[in-house]
Parts: sequence; structure tokens; C-alpha cells
Amino acid sequence: MPKPSHLSVLGVAKEVTPGTAVAAAKWIPFKTLTPKDDVNLIQDQGMRGSAVDVYGMYAGQKGAELDLGGDVYADTIGWPLVSVLPDLTTTGASAPFSHAMSTLNTGDTQPPSQTWTIFDPLGTWQYAGAQFSELGFKWNADGLFEWSAKAMSWAYTTTTTPTPSFTSVPPVANWNIVVNIGGTPTFVQDGELTIKRNVTAIRGAAGTQNPYRIWTGDISVEGKATLVMEAATQRTNFQSATIQSFDVSYTQGAGASQNGLQLHCSQVAFTEGTPSYGKEYIELPISFTAIANTTDAGTSAGYSPIKATLTNAVTSGTYK
Repeated sequence: MPKPSHLSVLGVAKEVTPGTAVAAAKWIPFKTLTPKDDVNLIQDQGMRGSAVDVYGMYAGQKGAELDLGGDVYADTIGWPLVSVLPDLTTTGASAPFSHAMSTLNTGDTQPPSQTWTIFDPLGTWQYAGAQFSELGFKWNADGLFEWSAKAMSWAYTTTTTPTPSFTSVPPVANWNIVVNIGGTPTFVQDGELTIKRNVTAIRGAAGTQNPYRIWTGDISVEGKATLVMEAATQRTNFQSATIQSFDVSYTQGAGASQNGLQLHCSQVAFTEGTPSYGKEYIELPISFTAIANTTDAGTSAGYSPIKATLTNAVTSGTYK
């Protein structure tokens, strides 16, 4: 009998030891979830006097990849964010707390490793040692503010049945999103901002099929948006390679229930900015790349292409 996918739930928790699975501390509503189990089979091709090429198949090293996403909730989005921007500073004596996240430039520069748990009608699957290689945000005129991400992890293990519970923080409607370019509020029809980080599984001969460590590298940020072209300002900025800031933010609620997110790039350069005449009004599709700078750096100093500030009731020490 088929099993209903709508009974599946997704959880996450930070790990004490990288690669050692822990029970989910938070359950995250999702829209897309595709785990890919990597089983690298090894072929026995030793010739034995026959016109064949494979005489056996043996288990090689293992791992997994996760492709996931959903609507942005100002508490649960902190786990993917800290996995790409691990310089975390939490301030506030009581809710709402402010969590500033940026590039970590001290120590081993690594994000906290995480266990992502999928609980479905067939079992409970834990993907330990997870590190994110990509976290993207997307908005338009309709619907809800969305995120999507890709992560690499160890091969799954199974565990006992959990008891999920979900956030009471509401998602945010896209009409709430505010975009500022060069410090000026700008009408944007749709947009995307993506944080990327190189991720590598370090493998060797060590008596295990799992990697020694999943290691993250450099961070980059890129994005795009569609503007209504009411003036030639931003086209000129593209032509002159003018460096300016780019902000995406929202806030909702009040008092201890206030929540929101700001994605701030102090320096971006447009890589595209040519008018489009396909509609009854002129549009200006833009693409940009963020430039690392000292303003967006966190407490670890150095440079960062972005700073994300999350506002919610989550206490210090939860994400990292």
C-alpha cells in the first residue's frame, strides 16, 4: 500500500560532535524535500578469462545530499542561516532577541554541524554532519516569502519515533517585503538572493564509509530582481559599475512576538541591467554580485559579503 507523503515531517538540531546524530530540537514546515543517498559501489573488474567486465559489486563510501525548502519562518530559518553564516551574535535581555549572522573568519571558520531528521510513515531517518552549500531566498508579488537550500551530510541512520511540534511564528506574505537599493526604498516586482558556500566531503581510508569531515569553504552572494524602470538611474549604475548597497527585509508582530529578517549587502555590483520591453511598461531586470567588505563582518572581523539579522524569541545558544 502506498504511504502518504503529507505525513512526513522535517526536524533539525545542532550537533555536539560532527557526524554524531542528535534528536531534532525543532520541526520545520517544508514544501520541498528530496534526500539523495550516495552509495558509491566499487566494481571488481579483475579479468578471469571471460568476455565480461564486472565480476562483483562492493559497498564503497557513503554520504547524502539534501534538497529542501519552504516558507520563511523567523525562528526556524535560523538553522539554515547559521550553516552558511556562522559568525553569530545574539543580543537582547528578553524577547525579541536579535541574531546577527555573518562570515566566520576565526578558528576553523566552520559552521556548527547539524542533524536533519525526516520522519515519515516508513521510519525516522537522521542525516548527521550536515553542512549547507546553498541557501536562497525568493519573493514576488504573490504568496509567501520562500527559502530553498542544498546540504551535504553523512549517510542516514535510523532512530526511534519522535514527537514533532511546530512553530507558532507565522510566515510572511510577500507584500511585506521591503527592498532598498543604495539606501533608497525601491519597488521590486520579484527577486532572489542566494548565499553559496563550497562544501567538500573529506574522505580517506579510516575504517568507515562516512567522510572524515564535511568541510565548508568560501562564501559568495548573488541575486537578481525585476524593477519597474521609472528612471535611468539603475541602468546608469550598471553601465558605470557603481557599487551600492542592497537590502531585503521584513518585520511583523509587536513586543515579545516581534519577528523579522534583514539580508544586508553593503556593497553589490550589478552584473546585468538592460531594459526589457516585453510588457506594456518598461522593466529593468538586474543581477548582482555582493562584494566582501568590513562593514558586513561580524565579531570575528575580516570581510563578509552579507550580514543577516534575525529577530525572534529564540534564546542565545540555540542555533550554535
